[in-house]
Amino acid sequence: MLFEKITYQDDFPINITIANIKEYPIHYHQDTEFVLVLKGEIALKNGYCTYTLHEGDIFTNSGHEVHSLMSTGEDNIVAVIQLSTHYFSQYFPDLTKACYRTYSNKGHTKKHDTLREKLLEILLQYSTRGFNYRSECTYMMVDVIKYVDKYFNLFAFDNDVVVNFESGNQITIDRISRIISYIYEFHSEQITLNDLADMEHLSTFYLSHIIKNYTGMNFREFLCFARVEWSEIDLLETNKKISRIARDVGFSTTSYYEKYFIKWFGTDPQTYREEHMPMVMSDIRKGIMELLNPNEAVSVIRKSLSSLSSQTPSNSHVSALKLELNVNTEAPLISTLDHYLEVLITLNDFRVLGYSIFGILQELNPRKVTVLTEPEDSLSDINRIKILLTSAGFEVGLNENSRAVHMAHYGYDSIAYPIFLFNRIINSKEAWIKVRLRDPDNNNNNDIIKGYPAAITSGGIKKPAFYAYQALSNISGEIIYWGKQYCVIRSYVAAQPHFIVICYNFNEQIYNLCLKESTAQNVKDVINDFKDEIDISMNMSIDQGMYNIIKYSLTKSNGIFSYLSTLNFPSELNMLHILPSSITTQPDLDVYTEDVRATFNINFSIKGAGVQLAIISPKE
Repeated sequence: MLFEKITYQDDFPINITIANIKEYPIHYHQDTEFVLVLKGEIALKNGYCTYTLHEGDIFTNSGHEVHSLMSTGEDNIVAVIQLSTHYFSQYFPDLTKACYRTYSNKGHTKKHDTLREKLLEILLQYSTRGFNYRSECTYMMVDVIKYVDKYFNLFAFDNDVVVNFESGNQITIDRISRIISYIYEFHSEQITLNDLADMEHLSTFYLSHIIKNYTGMNFREFLCFARVEWSEIDLLETNKKISRIARDVGFSTTSYYEKYFIKWFGTDPQTYREEHMPMVMSDIRKGIMELLNPNEAVSVIRKSLSSLSSQTPSNSHVSALKLELNVNTEAPLISTLDHYLEVLITLNDFRVLGYSIFGILQELNPRKVTVLTEPEDSLSDINRIKILLTSAGFEVGLNENSRAVHMAHYGYDSIAYPIFLFNRIINSKEAWIKVRLRDPDNNNNNDIIKGYPAAITSGGIKKPAFYAYQALSNISGEIIYWGKQYCVIRSYVAAQPHFIVICYNFNEQIYNLCLKESTAQNVKDVINDFKDEIDISMNMSIDQGMYNIIKYSLTKSNGIFSYLSTLNFPSELNMLHILPSSITTQPDLDVYTEDVRATFNINFSIKGAGVQLAIISPKE
C-alpha cells in the first residue's frame, strides 16, 4: 500500500495534520505536501536522501515522490499540509509537473521566512476555525502556490543532497524549471540533448553548460537520476523483475540501471527492495502519531508566528485579547432567555414597501405586529392592512403613533447597535422587545440613514440591527455562561440539546454611540479607531457524534452605514432608493459539519467592532 489516497472532507481541498510524529511509513501520493516543523526535529526520507529537519524547516513533496517521516528521538510537533492537485490545477495547470524544493542547508533566507509565515497563517486559520475558514485557507493556499511557483520550483545538488536552487536570474529559473519538468514527464522515453535544445532554441553546447552549471549534473546524469528516482515506486509497490523496471523507466540495460541506482541509493535495487519493503505503509504498518488538540496547536502556531514578527517597533496600539474557556454544557442556568418581538409599522410603510413588507416581517418572525395609526389614516385602509396581516398569520394590534421627537443617534445605523442590543436584551428581564420596522419619512430629512432605531431604512435596506432583532426573536433557552464578550445558551429541540454562542468585540465608546446624540461622522471615527482584536476559544463538553455548525458574522464592513461612509454620507443616492434589494447587508455565513470524538472546540476571532453567532446542533 505504498500509494496513500488522501481524503478531503466537505469539499475542502486541503488536508492538515498537526501532530507529534513517531513514524509516518514510506509512501507516496499524487498531491503536493508541505512538511513544516513547528517544534523539535524529525528525520525525513525522500528518495535516496535523508534529511534532519529542525524547527522552522519546510520540506515540500511533489506528487509521486516516495518519502517517510521518522522521529529522531527528540520530541517534535510537525504540520503536514496536503493539497488537492486536482482542485488547485484549475488555478495552476502545470501543478502536476512541479518539482518544488523548499529545503535549504544554508539556513533560513527571507523568502523561506515569508513562505513559513504564509503556511503558519493557514495553520492558524484552520486551527482556530476562523470565520469561513475553509474559503480563507483555500485563498491563502493559492497565494502560497504562486509563491513557491516563483521561488521554489527548482532544485540542485549539493554534496549529493537535493536542495532548493537559488538564483536571481528569473529567465534562468524559468528555463531550468521547464527542462526539469520535461525530463521528469518524459523520463522513460529516449530524450536527447538535441530535443531540449530545440525546445529552448539554444545550442546543445550552451544548454549542456546551463544544466551542468545550475543542477550540478550533466544532462545524461540528470536523466538517469530522474529515471532512478521514478523507479523507486515500482521497486517498492510491485513485484516486477528488476530488468522489467529498468526497461520501464527508460534504461537500455539492467546493468546500466543498477550502476546509477547504486550511485545514488548506495545499494543495488534488489537489496534496497528487501530492506525497505517492510517499512512501506500498509494495513499492518500504519502511522504512529499523537494529534495535537486545537488549543495546543494554536498555541504552538502563534509562538512560531511571534518568532517571525518584525523587530521594527510598531506605532500601532492594537490590543489583542485572548480567552480560553472550558464550557460545561451541563452547567446550571444563570437565567432564561425568552423574549417576544413586537414590530411596529405604519400605513405609510405599507405604501412604500408594498407587499414585500410581509416577507420582511416573516424574516423577523415577530410574535406581534402593531399598526401605528395617524389621525389622517382612513379606517378602511387600517382595516385592510389589519386583515392582510392577520391572513399572513400575524397577531395584529393597533396603536396611535407617538409624535415624540427622536434625537439622531447614528450609532443605530451601524454595527454599534447590534452589539448594544445583544448586551442589553440578553440581560433584560423584559418579556417584549419592541422595534420600529422602518425609519420614518421626514420631509426635512432626505438622508438615506437618519439615526433612528429601526430595523430597515426608509428605502427598505436592512440595517445591521435587523439581523440582531431577527436572531433575538428566534433564540430562546438557558443562559449557562455569560461574560462581557460572550454568552452561551443551551436550548432543546425534540429533547436534543443545541447550543448558541454569541461573541462580540467592542469598547465603552462604541457602546455609548447608542446612548447619546452622535453624528454620522463621529460614529464613523469611533468605529474606525477601534482596532482591538479578540480571540475566544471554547472547549465544549458535548456528546460524541456529528454536529452541524452555522456561524454568522456581522462586522463594520457589511452594513449600509459602511457603504455610505465610503461615499461620505451622501444625502441622496437614487440607486439605493430604486434598488434597495441590490445592497447586500446580510451577515457573512459559514456552514460546516464536524465529527466530535472528544472535546468540541470552537473559536471566534473578531478584529474591530463586530458580532459573531454560532449555532451548534446534532446532525440528524
